[in-house]
Amino acid sequence: MVAEAPRSARTASARIASGGTKGSVACAHCGLPVPRGLVVAGETEQFCCAGCRTVHGVIGACGLERYYELLKSAAGDGKQASVTGRDYAEFDDPTFARLYVQSESDGTRSAELFVEGVHCVACLWLLERLPRVAPGVVESRLDVRRSIVRVRWDPQATGLSAAAQALDRLGYPAHPARTASARAARQREERRQLVRLGVAGACAGNVMLLALAMYAGLFDAMDPSHLRLFRWVSMSLSLVAVSWPGAVFFRAALAALRTRTVLLDLPIAVALAVGTAWGVINTVRGAGEIYFDSLSVLVFALLLGRYLQQRQQRWSADAVELLYSLTPTSAVLLARAGP
Repeated sequence: MVAEAPRSARTASARIASGGTKGSVACAHCGLPVPRGLVVAGETEQFCCAGCRTVHGVIGACGLERYYELLKSAAGDGKQASVTGRDYAEFDDPTFARLYVQSESDGTRSAELFVEGVHCVACLWLLERLPRVAPGVVESRLDVRRSIVRVRWDPQATGLSAAAQALDRLGYPAHPARTASARAARQREERRQLVRLGVAGACAGNVMLLALAMYAGLFDAMDPSHLRLFRWVSMSLSLVAVSWPGAVFFRAALAALRTRTVLLDLPIAVALAVGTAWGVINTVRGAGEIYFDSLSVLVFALLLGRYLQQRQQRWSADAVELLYSLTPTSAVLLARAGP
């Protein structure tokens, strides 16, 4: 059940509705004409569809009645209602575009903007409906945690400054998100880390199951052919874990050797190499201890710890970048006349 909008929201929306076509009833939410069959007699607010009625109720229930006031200010007399009074003209500058704007394959352009005032899911709902209030904007996606909105627009229809003005009218002053390209590179690296972590976890889980079966065979004689099969399968899975997800430790160890420095990855790589080589030799010989369960779990545990550590570091770096985004992006040079 949708809660009824507060009286202030109903009053604001009624003022917007007065902008409809002469002789017709305007929708209290979007301002479009309401079909005759949907006009409800006696209602002070009319809606062109069930969707507008639901959205209108949600806006009122979330305390976002100012949305209608800002929308009316933007569309009523042609003046741009703004929180900061900025026109964001620098957002359309070619130098700004080279630094912060990306061209998409479909001909559109996109940019990341840090917006002030984001504090709840209602902000997410409102900001992702930016295309409704900014013609030419194709898509708007908000990252609530970082207060960064990614705007995609048609350069033939509008500019980034118009989208920023629309954000400002909604109560969210916009700033360019600095180092967006570096952040995108970190996101790609994070995805690669998750893939490596998933592969290492799958290998470790299966090797541990095989190890449990072999340990159980110590108390009850296991058929030698089954034991050999389990050892070879364990070796295959461990080689995958060590050679692919665990390759990050070997690369770091080689870099440490080239620079003649000692890193934590160096003893880890030595332990993985020695343990794997010893396990492979004993598997081929068909006798002796193998340590594939320990090796695969070690790779998974180290990658998990490294991922959690780097994730915390990325959150701290993002917080610093967002503070840096608040610094001015343009300046006005005033030349003093006379001596």
